[in-house]
Amino acid sequence: MDEVIAHVDLKPQDGNSPYVLNYIEGFNKQFSPKNEGFITQKEIGKWLSWRTFPETRANRDELLKSLGLNSYNRWAIVRKTHGVMADDEIWLRFKGESLTHRDVCLRKYLYYPEENNQFHSETP
Repeated sequence: MDEVIAHVDLKPQDGNSPYVLNYIEGFNKQFSPKNEGFITQKEIGKWLSWRTFPETRANRDELLKSLGLNSYNRWAIVRKTHGVMADDEIWLRFKGESLTHRDVCLRKYLYYPEENNQFHSETP
């Protein structure tokens, strides 16, 4: 949820390929099977495809419009959605952000049920 599981530098200062440092092992949603090292654009693209809706989705245009996008671009979608999915707790925090899982979570009623209590009035 808020535990940092990887750090990805898409544009290292030395100009090399994107670089990943995974803090956990054996997780099926890591950027790369390597714990640390350079990653390819193909690996990044594969990971982004896990964090976005399919380009062929029936209501794609409506979803893009709701995100303020005119065309399908996985990176742009992930920047808007933080790669949040309804069925797991993985999400992206970009450099300079101070967001938490609570800020980006799609199902707050499951993860933060105490917040739902504010909408229920107590019976005297």
